[in-house]
Amino acid sequence: MVTMVCSGTDRSPSVSLRVCWIFLHLTLTLSALELRPDLKRLHQLKVVESSQEEAWAFLTSGSDPYLFLKDVRPESIGPEDRVLAFEYFCPDGISELEIFFGPPIMARNALTAGPLMKSESWIPFSVHLPEKSGNRWTPQMHQLRLDLGRHAGVRIGIRNIILRSPMAHEKKALQAAAAARARKAGEATRIRAYHQADRALIMEEVRVQENAIKLRVQGDLDWDSETYLVEIPITWSPSKPLQPVSVQPMVAPTIEGPVTLSVPRFLDARDRLISRWAVARRITPSGWKLMSMPSYPTVLETRSDDPLKAMKTTSLKGMGGVWANAILDELVELGVRHVTVNMLISNMLNASPKDGWTTFEHGGVSWWVNPQFLRQHDRLIRFATEHEMVVSAILLVGFGNSEFATRIRHPEAVRAGHYAMPNLSHAEGAQAYAAAVDFLTRRYAQSGDPHGRISNWILHNEVDYGWVWTNMGTQPMEVYMDTYIRSMRLVYLLARRHNPHARVFISLTHHWMSEPDPSWKTYAPRRMLEWLAMAAGTEGDFEWGVAYHPYPQSLFDPQTWKDTLPTRHEDTPMITPKNLEVLDAFMQGPSMRYQGRSIRGVILSEQGFHTPISSEHAQEVQSAALIYTWQKMRSLKTIEAFHNHRWVDHPGESGLLLGLRSLPTPEHPYGRKKQAWGVYQKLETPDEAEAIRHAQAIIGKEAWKALTQEAP
Repeated sequence: MVTMVCSGTDRSPSVSLRVCWIFLHLTLTLSALELRPDLKRLHQLKVVESSQEEAWAFLTSGSDPYLFLKDVRPESIGPEDRVLAFEYFCPDGISELEIFFGPPIMARNALTAGPLMKSESWIPFSVHLPEKSGNRWTPQMHQLRLDLGRHAGVRIGIRNIILRSPMAHEKKALQAAAAARARKAGEATRIRAYHQADRALIMEEVRVQENAIKLRVQGDLDWDSETYLVEIPITWSPSKPLQPVSVQPMVAPTIEGPVTLSVPRFLDARDRLISRWAVARRITPSGWKLMSMPSYPTVLETRSDDPLKAMKTTSLKGMGGVWANAILDELVELGVRHVTVNMLISNMLNASPKDGWTTFEHGGVSWWVNPQFLRQHDRLIRFATEHEMVVSAILLVGFGNSEFATRIRHPEAVRAGHYAMPNLSHAEGAQAYAAAVDFLTRRYAQSGDPHGRISNWILHNEVDYGWVWTNMGTQPMEVYMDTYIRSMRLVYLLARRHNPHARVFISLTHHWMSEPDPSWKTYAPRRMLEWLAMAAGTEGDFEWGVAYHPYPQSLFDPQTWKDTLPTRHEDTPMITPKNLEVLDAFMQGPSMRYQGRSIRGVILSEQGFHTPISSEHAQEVQSAALIYTWQKMRSLKTIEAFHNHRWVDHPGESGLLLGLRSLPTPEHPYGRKKQAWGVYQKLETPDEAEAIRHAQAIIGKEAWKALTQEAP
């Protein structure tokens, strides 16, 4: 045991800190394995400085910079060497350090180690490889690759790279993490049991009328004085004990057959529309046993004189990355009939008055609305509606610092993600989230469309990669999906009050099937859809759909016909334009249909094709990829829309150039039209045949022949 005392009484703090780290390093490396960068295996990195102190300085030169560490023999790794540690110097910081391990080095063998914060001096960084990887890393995974963010021009110094045993405080943190993981696993088990349980009664229907909620219950039960109709709030998770917000005694039926019940729709200014309803028996003063499966409303009655009609179009042509600008008329010129709109709602409302903000009431509570938020969206949504374009809004919860932003963000969300899951864990968060949704669904579903119409609500973004795009911390899929489905239910029910045709969509990447992620950061889309269909069915089915993002296998290679991972098997690891028929067949299956009958809506809400350079050939490949995908979609029954991402290249997409227009410049604020702009315009017109002939030469005879073959 080594005792270390550091004092700064006779030296500057920086020198004192450096001396401390020298002693600490010597202490740790007594039993640690020293590692070194493999300077022959650098990618988009240049060595700008090295020293005899085993320190290296690198400069990133692209959007995918990484370095390998020199391979070590598994037997050289000590029995407790589980912590990868180093010191770094990086004035710009790195938003996310990823560590790949192998062999083999591949996407599933990776972990997110967190950010490297900005530092103008040497500071330590460490990560426990088994814990962060969900125990996928073992000493046999003796190859390590460090991925240093997504930006060029970042300088980072690294030194004293070691693999060591955890220190006392790290062991304590690991024990706490293991206990938390066990609690989460228990929650997942209880949620599964909830959906699989047999109940004595069936809640056949929950019908919402203007001022009442009618319920029909079927089944045999020995009724007694402790049998109640219970109202269950949107905040309740079946991983927790049941806590109704209201109860109503039930009287034993006098005749056989379904029991019909009625409750007021409104209670103390609260609309009970988003509640679940069940029959339960009180077994202790505060304990309940469910006798029926809780059900959300299954029928929402609307006034017969409601003039609101569904917005429909036979065209597939859509556009993503759209905003209100000076060239909106170009969307009409391109023949666009679908658009997506990002709605970052974190700073949309405020709980107290603000100058210039308008007020409205939800659930008996006053809220104030940000006028800038409304101006930002009104013009675009009104323009799209006036030109008969179907608008799909993507609801996003950010990491803002306002009181409202903090309230609607899930309490376990961490900033490793770009966006967060909404807060449905307690009443205050749910009330704030519902207020925002209430306002939006009311404003953008008015007769006469003064502000425009939103038909589809996409929640939230790429939830199968929840850690990155809809963060809720690390969660088992059952726990994650329980909250996510409650968000879908809330939006669906509130939107249907004003637009009887409104739908909600789950947002998914181009991944499809994989082994469960033990780190609980990603989920297989197929498993998520199967869970969603099951959970929706047990609690009263509703009209949800799928917003899929079938990018090519590599986002940086538009030649999707050369993709190697997608197959035509139902368990394919990915779905890209090459095998879209797999998604189409899956969604036509009986278990995926609404109430077992209707095919659910599928929109391809985000995908595009990269133009790596501005050469004519690169633009021809992008155009050919559009034609290839369009040809694939023609024979598919479920797909309603293809939203090309993007309209204009964006400098903040990690080097991806997906637009029909190039990057903006001072001379060309909306970029220049690429060849794909003209090709996209020709789709669904008589000129399309000419574009197809040109694309065939790029794609090749064999790939084109495979494209036009019928799916098995």
